[in-house]
Amino acid sequence: MKSTLLAIALSTAALSAQAADLDYNTVQATYKSVDFDGTNLDGFGINGSFKFNDSFYGIVGYDKVSKNSADLSETAVGFGFRHAINDKTDWVNELSYVRNDIEGFSDNGYRIATGVRSMVSDKVELSGKVNYTDVADIGKGFGVNLGGVYHLNDSFGITAGYDYSDRDGFDYDSWNVGARFSF
Repeated sequence: MKSTLLAIALSTAALSAQAADLDYNTVQATYKSVDFDGTNLDGFGINGSFKFNDSFYGIVGYDKVSKNSADLSETAVGFGFRHAINDKTDWVNELSYVRNDIEGFSDNGYRIATGVRSMVSDKVELSGKVNYTDVADIGKGFGVNLGGVYHLNDSFGITAGYDYSDRDGFDYDSWNVGARFSF
């Protein structure tokens, strides 16, 4: 299945175009609240993306949440491919290297994701993705990500999002609110 999703993403490269109002040069900071298999943690996240050309972009992110002595962090670095569905909606595909740290135990893996980003009005952007994450001993499984941005102007926006994943039977639910700077 992994190779099939990657093949689909790469096979559409020749047909690529850009949705006019979606920006892929961004930096975003968020407050994050996480329920990790019944344990509530909170913290912050910072992530960004940078457009290489009309089809490809890079992604980077770091999230850290904690409660008392329990710490959970994730670092992700990767690239994405986009294809315009219409002038306001892109189909996006992403492949990332992922490093998870849970209370001093670390492991590396990958995440593959596919979904859509769409400007549903002049100020509101919505996104949704499904993903598969495999981080060796920390777990593997499918997840979903939903997000939205209210664009205050061309440079600043208010963000909100929800993530869910099931990794080897452990549930990971999180929501976040934050701010985005587009450049």
